[in-house]
Formats: sequence, structure tokens, C-alpha cells
Amino acid sequence: MLESGLIESLPDLPAPVLTIYLDTNRAKSVNRGLEPAYLISLKSRAKLIEERLYPESRESFREQVGRAEAYLRIHSPQSKGVAIFTGRDSWEFVPLEAEVEDEVHWGAPDLAQLFWLLDEHKPYGIVIVSRKHAQFFLYWLGEMLELEDKEFTLEPSKEKEMGPVARSGGIRMSRGTNRDVFEHHVDAQYARYYRQIAEDIQRWSDAEHFQSMFLLGSVEMVKAIQKELSHAVREKIVLVEEDLGWVSRNELHQRIEPIIVQHEREREMALVDTLLGNDRGLVVGIDETLARLQQGRIRNLIVIKGLDASLKRCDECLWVDRTMDPVCPACGRERCTVTLREILPELARRYKISVEVVSGEAGRRLQEVGGIGAWLWEFERKEYGEHLTFA
Repeated sequence: MLESGLIESLPDLPAPVLTIYLDTNRAKSVNRGLEPAYLISLKSRAKLIEERLYPESRESFREQVGRAEAYLRIHSPQSKGVAIFTGRDSWEFVPLEAEVEDEVHWGAPDLAQLFWLLDEHKPYGIVIVSRKHAQFFLYWLGEMLELEDKEFTLEPSKEKEMGPVARSGGIRMSRGTNRDVFEHHVDAQYARYYRQIAEDIQRWSDAEHFQSMFLLGSVEMVKAIQKELSHAVREKIVLVEEDLGWVSRNELHQRIEPIIVQHEREREMALVDTLLGNDRGLVVGIDETLARLQQGRIRNLIVIKGLDASLKRCDECLWVDRTMDPVCPACGRERCTVTLREILPELARRYKISVEVVSGEAGRRLQEVGGIGAWLWEFERKEYGEHLTFA
């Protein structure tokens, strides 16, 4: 699974770096065989770049292309996609269980596609409870990582340790009364078990700030745990009333993935409905959204997957817009051509805003207003927050 420390270190890799993104999904027939499509794509894209390089840069470029190609031939990728960052003193190979588009870049590390993937695929917490244990998983970019497995064992009751309890006067309790005592003992232990799980979920949610968490188990168990959670965390919880504590890891992944996808689609539609159903405290369209973003007025942004446009960016003050004037209107310096796809993740991180990437029906609806929109800081936090998480 992709580690946050690696993500933070990638921008600091010393240039020049060969950045490679490849669709290596072996479910596609073209990616199987002696010469898979991803290797053909790598070589053809590398050739186009080499033709544009100065002669003195070509040798080091070819060296890194050869290094990446050799690695891919020896270590056939088993993931849906890969990202590779290779330079004279650096090598990072990142398997990705997400849809990747083929790209090759030379120079500074090109992180645009990786950042788009991170914005599109939010991490989720998954908790699976059963009578024997509670399992905690992190689901991110199509992968599940087990973080903890807490076993639960019933403690022996006093009735079992000491024999049937006698009433005063030496009269033994009836079998039915003994059973009631034992069942009460069991119920009390399970109630404590549920509270402990709820406390763990609460701490985990507070630490990771998940937008959604999935709680799986029997109806009785998940309802009991949900009641112990704070209101804020309950709103993030998606209940899956099914006992899956006995299934294998692979089967669990297959069962939970469509549930997560369905939840994401519903959540995306709710966000777009909120955006389109309001006329205050928000902006839509590329021009207005970019302007407000660079003014520091945007808090949360929503954009359709794959949206792109040609932009101009000032080399000095970094202002970006769609006007084609080669001179910056703000500082008078020269401007270079960039694309929305490469610059939006950079802007989002510079101004510390969250980005929601939507597709499907939500994407089609958002396309009607330019494919992008945002909530402003002036907008009431409560109104936006009500649509961020769904139980």
C-alpha cells in the first residue's frame, strides 16, 4: 500500500527524473504475453521525448528508460497500474490498484496523475466485528491493509467457577435462574466488548479524519456499536449488516469493494446535488473557480474526472488563468502554457483545500456547469458538512 511518507518525499527527488505511469492491468489481454502493451507504450513515448532532448541529455535519459524497462521485464507487474520515478540516485516503484493512464515525463518528478488518483480515491476505515474478534482495515487506492485484529474471549462466570449459587438459607437456585445469571453475565461482557470497539473506532476516526467508515457484522452487533459512537462519527458510519468475520481476505475484498463503490457514487451525487441546488456561497466553472481558489476563498472543490483545459501561468507570481495573454496581468512577467490537469493538484495543495473527484452520473451533471465548482469560506460549514458523510 502507498505510504504517506513516500508521497511527501517524491517532490524532493533530484532532477532529472524519469516519471512513468503505466496501465499494467493483466485483466486486459494486451498486457499479457512476451511484449505487453505497457512496454510498447513506454518505449514509444520515451522515443518521442528523446527526439526533443538536447544531445547531451539523451544518454542519461536512455539509461533511465533502460533501467525501468529491464525492471518491468524481470518483475512483471501484478497490479492494475504502476508509477516509477527513476534518476541517477533515485528509484521508486509504486504499484497502484487503480486505473492509470500511460504517461512518460523527463525533468522534475511529475506528480499530477498521482495527486489526481489520491484525490479520487479517498481512504476509508473498515471494521469487521464477529463474536470472536474485531478486525480493523485501511482501504485505500483499491487495497486493504489489516491494521489490527482484536480477539474477544468470554471470561468464565462465577457460576461456572464456584458452582450454582445458593440463596440464603442454603436453598439452591433453580436451573432456570442459574441460566439467567449466566446470560446476564454474557450480555454484560458483550456490552463491554461493543463499548471497547466503539472507543477504538472513535479514536481512529479522530486521528485519520475519514470521510466515511464501514462497520460490518450482524445486525445486533453493528447496531449496538453504533449506539456507543458520538454523533459526529455515527454520521460517517456506513452499516453493512452481514457477518463476514469468517471469510478469507480475498473474498472479503471482493465483497466490500462494490459496497464502497456504490457508497462513493451515492455520495458524489449528493455533493453535486448540493452544489447545483444552491445559489449562494459557491462558484462554478473553470474561470471563476480558479480565480477564487488563488484568492484563498475556496474551502472545498469538486471536479469531474479527466477535466482539462489550456491555461497560462506566470513564471514570477504563479497566477494562473485561461486568458491567452503571454504577459501576466498582475506583475507584467512572461507566462508559460500549462494544463488544468497538471496545475489543479498543485494549487489544491498550495491552498490546502480538499478536492472531490466525481464521475458517472454525478460527473455528467457537473459537466453541465463547466465540470468544476467549489464552496467558498463564506458558505455555512454546516450546510456543506451535512453532505460530506452518509450513514
